[in-house]
Amino acid sequence: MGLEPVMPKVKSEPLFATEDVKPSALSVATKAALTKLKNVKAFTSADTVLNRALSLCTEDKDGLNDCLHLTSTEVLLLTVLASQGLPVFSERWASLINSESLAAEESNGERDEEHELRIFYFAMTQVIHAAAEVWLNIARKKLSQECDIHNDSNVIAERDRDKIALLKKDHYFKEMTLMETKTYADDPNLFAKKCIMLLEAIRKNMGPVDLQYVGEKKIRQLNQSENGLGTKVVRWFSKDLQKWAVPLGVLDEEGNVLSTTSITGTKDHPQLHDAALMTKRDCRTVFIQIAQQTRLRSIFLKHGMERLSTELIPKVAKQSSFIATEWEDSPSWWNVDTNNGISPYYQDDIDLLAGILDYGYGGFDSLLNHDFSFCKRLSAEGCKDYDSFTRSTVQVRMNNLTRKLHEIDEREDFVSSFSIFEKK
Repeated sequence: MGLEPVMPKVKSEPLFATEDVKPSALSVATKAALTKLKNVKAFTSADTVLNRALSLCTEDKDGLNDCLHLTSTEVLLLTVLASQGLPVFSERWASLINSESLAAEESNGERDEEHELRIFYFAMTQVIHAAAEVWLNIARKKLSQECDIHNDSNVIAERDRDKIALLKKDHYFKEMTLMETKTYADDPNLFAKKCIMLLEAIRKNMGPVDLQYVGEKKIRQLNQSENGLGTKVVRWFSKDLQKWAVPLGVLDEEGNVLSTTSITGTKDHPQLHDAALMTKRDCRTVFIQIAQQTRLRSIFLKHGMERLSTELIPKVAKQSSFIATEWEDSPSWWNVDTNNGISPYYQDDIDLLAGILDYGYGGFDSLLNHDFSFCKRLSAEGCKDYDSFTRSTVQVRMNNLTRKLHEIDEREDFVSSFSIFEKK
């Protein structure tokens, strides 16, 4: 995942990998994000919101003035972030932005054991640029097909003229998106700044985060909030944005993260009257999903797969508060060892967490073709759970597991800090 994920190794290879070659997680995520799925439950909550935001471009905007107005490029950026999350901030942050810094780091023997779990801004710029090309080709094809229908017509009905005008406008916006993504591909540092400022705009527009974990009833309510992720992970992600903002220089004079988007009341933008619209609730939904993926990745990077598999995930699974968490669409065989029929068995949860981090929510269909334990069972003859096992249904499990892992990690950090304080 540290390599450029969308560039073919040889000229004969396709831009997006075929099934004969394991595709990059980011390229799969983007390609899948651009595919319209028939089943609404196949979408994650953020996918649904972003698709709706784009559809609002052509609808009546009365009463939607309080929405966050975004360009097509910004929606595309959020689509990729919602699939994979944001690169996790570290002291070696420069190597997450520039491939040259990463190469220099590796030449000095500083490669981490968990290197493959990291994602990089420079790789994401290539993915988004490739996705923008796909978008433009689709828009060009739609416009061409509609114009061909009326080539021999002397008179074109008003409804058809309006449709052609709309398709021309869409084609123009997709051309703009391609140009913007090319700029980001040429300057990953600019892209990283854009990500942080856009996410801060999403955060500010989504409303406050309740962190008053006082009383059993309130704790239960907050744990169930944010689609089961809870509010502490959301708060953690807000702090991670602040960490990124410092070296990137996207802070105002008071030290607050800048929240600049392409469309504001003081900017004249071509998409001003055709912007994608996101309500406060929409912003919250997208922010939550990106926070979950980013926080989970940070935990994997910190503790490593071995400790997560042998200690942390089993610890989560044994907690009564987690056992009581309802997963409505759970397969009956989940976490049951089919070899001897015993439980507890945690391999399904372990594989699900690792798989979603590797492939992203956007690459979920490709993930199901992997040889993970749950993938084999889903593909087994006679399994009735395949159709109901979607991005949407597993997201509930992902959120609850991430929340509990965050609690354990936070508690360990507190104990460690307290021990250091006592020694002083």
